[in-house]
Amino acid sequence: MLGSHHGRMQAIHLAIFEALRAEQVFTQALLWLARHGATLGAALVAWVIVRHPQERIHACAVVLAALLASAIAHALADSLGFVRPYMAGLGTPRIPHGARGGLPSAHASVMFTVALLLWRRPNLRLTALAATLLAVLTSWGRIHANVHFPIDIAAGLLLAVVLATAVHLLPRGLSHLSRRTARSPVQALALDDAAPTIRAG
Repeated sequence: MLGSHHGRMQAIHLAIFEALRAEQVFTQALLWLARHGATLGAALVAWVIVRHPQERIHACAVVLAALLASAIAHALADSLGFVRPYMAGLGTPRIPHGARGGLPSAHASVMFTVALLLWRRPNLRLTALAATLLAVLTSWGRIHANVHFPIDIAAGLLLAVVLATAVHLLPRGLSHLSRRTARSPVQALALDDAAPTIRAG
């Protein structure tokens, strides 16, 4: 039963892969994005830094998160060693690419991390929308170029969600920690001693 279910899921995954890598009227545009989409994403963040001075700190946090996403994605891909489509005999790479692990997709991890963090700022919604569309189309282009399976992209998106959530929650955690450490040892001891009295009352 388990093997049958796995076989069906594999068949569905390959069907999605074949549909996404089929020839399109805009094939050349997809292949171009597969190679240069990440550069356009970096340009969007640079545009935020230049045109939105009040968002520069957030943009710097986005850059750091993107670098972290890239490092984690490459480390996971190297350790997991999942083959890319062309390495499995499913066509040839349509863009120059090395033979290394493909899951998770580093492009998807980085670009979706950037997009998700841009959505956190209300006055950057249009830029966030552009970053999201760019991430989706670049990911499609990477599948179209035979260098990623759809599941590689999904894994990259999952990693991006985890990182973006962590970055969003980090300031709260640091603020809470700073409030706790800001109390002097005497204050902390007094509060700890007073707690049983308060509960007893």
